[in-house]
Amino acid sequence: MSFIDREYPDIVRDVLTSLTQGVAREVHTVAKYDPKTRPVQVPDIVLQRRPVRRVSFVTGFIAGIKPSDPVTPYNFTLNDYELVASKAGSKDLDTIRFLGFGKKPAPETNLMVNYYPRSTDPTPLTDLNVGSVARTLLEAVSKELALLYAQLNLAYDNAYIETATGASLNRVVALLGYTRFRAGRAVGAVTFTRRAGAPGNITIPAGTPITDAADKIRYETSETHDMLAGESTAEVRVRAADDTTPVVDAGILTVIQRAIAGLDQVVNQRATTKSSADESDQELRARAADALIAASKGTVEAITYGLLQLPQVRDAKVEEMPNGVPGEIRISVSLAEPGRNPKDLPPEVMAKIEELRPAGIRVVTAPAKTVSIQIGAQLVLAGSSLPAAVIQQVHQNVQAVIAAEIQKLGVGEKLRVRPLTAKLLADQRIADAVLTIGEKGGAAPEAGIDFTTPAGSAVELAGVIFSADTFTQALPAGQKIPVDVRATATMELLAGVAAADAKATLTAKLKQFFAGVKAGTSIDTPTLLTAVRDESRYAIDPLKFTVTLTVDTQFVQIVQAGPAFTVKPEHSFTVSSVEVTN
Repeated sequence: MSFIDREYPDIVRDVLTSLTQGVAREVHTVAKYDPKTRPVQVPDIVLQRRPVRRVSFVTGFIAGIKPSDPVTPYNFTLNDYELVASKAGSKDLDTIRFLGFGKKPAPETNLMVNYYPRSTDPTPLTDLNVGSVARTLLEAVSKELALLYAQLNLAYDNAYIETATGASLNRVVALLGYTRFRAGRAVGAVTFTRRAGAPGNITIPAGTPITDAADKIRYETSETHDMLAGESTAEVRVRAADDTTPVVDAGILTVIQRAIAGLDQVVNQRATTKSSADESDQELRARAADALIAASKGTVEAITYGLLQLPQVRDAKVEEMPNGVPGEIRISVSLAEPGRNPKDLPPEVMAKIEELRPAGIRVVTAPAKTVSIQIGAQLVLAGSSLPAAVIQQVHQNVQAVIAAEIQKLGVGEKLRVRPLTAKLLADQRIADAVLTIGEKGGAAPEAGIDFTTPAGSAVELAGVIFSADTFTQALPAGQKIPVDVRATATMELLAGVAAADAKATLTAKLKQFFAGVKAGTSIDTPTLLTAVRDESRYAIDPLKFTVTLTVDTQFVQIVQAGPAFTVKPEHSFTVSSVEVTN
């Protein structure tokens, strides 16, 4: 008996056909034909118990409107087919021929036919009308058969996540290590925001972890949500990751702990609450979907989803045949804490890869190569001046925002300057910002150029270097900004020159230079070396000559090939320290 849901009217019809010496549910496969030809010619269906007296029922499938649409069940009528003889001039009817103007079965689908052969044994039954003894018994048996079909199909459906319900669904997801969340668990909703310029649809999988800034409170999305192209935000339901997770106020959940390309930020705009009901079947199915993909094992999707379920993993990329050799894959893993284990992947990650990898496939594993980048920031602050403590707070906020944005990047994903600048400008104290992004130790980058991450690599922030801040308004007339000057130099003394004399000469020349420097002057290493040169006393090593300028809590180091410092009219310089080594 097939696991097909046969309803009571279908069973009664087939039993009646069999009881009256007819043929019930004879299956024929429609031969392949081209439905685009005109006129459409469907291959004839030749019945087995021929010749045939009459056909009572024909059912099958018709094609959808589009080629990609699934076939649809359909009961054909005499407007769609006729019963004919296969031999010309013969009166022995044995073939079903579909008419040119009627519905036609889809190619390579099954057609089921109920019919009566012309020569059959007579039936002893004389009354099959509704209410007769034979009809009443037949209908009673058919009802029991329909109940059995329903029970068999229910048992069949309860074996699959998509169709199981209630306690049966609990048993199915238990195979994946999942249990239904009970009433009293913290629940709520978070709003995801699309990254500026990110195109296309963005899928937010069920089970995506959302945490607070300190990663001490963890929630997970309870359903898979597609943010369609053109949508800038999406609200998704979340549940606490475990029973001990507390409810939180609005604005606490702000970190996406799994890299999802195209998403910019997340926040819970309302406080979370305790759920008053158990997790629904629909929510449990959605939450277990990713685990089911990973449980299938052996596929790129299974490996990717399986690794993303680990809290240690931020992103993972699987590359087939990386060296052009069949039977080999490369897995690049970006860790949530890259610095924890820079040489080898954590044991939990290696165990998951071993669990999910296909048999006989060689896996080349390594943490995603980490590229350390250094970001230069030139801020234009609102107003004419800010207290030193406030400026320090602005700088700390800039560093935190940049670090959070870099944490969201997946393996090989480009770091874009404009969205990052827009994030910084959300601080009302910052009127403008010019960013330069380059690899640490590499050539000085141009301002405003995006950083292209090498394939298979993850980005790590080495630091943010702030140039001297500027303001949108000038200081009031007469007000000065003190600038402290500290210098260190390695020099070679000429014969007969004492170290103390060389230091005194260097200090005097520095004071003379800074006392006469004019607004708009760019101070760099060549300019300073020219100002303090004294070939009769010493020679300074330019690579070991450093001048540090401190303005409030900010400082700028002038070194060989480093950035210059631009003098403003309100700057007042004081040389406070000079250190000299031979």
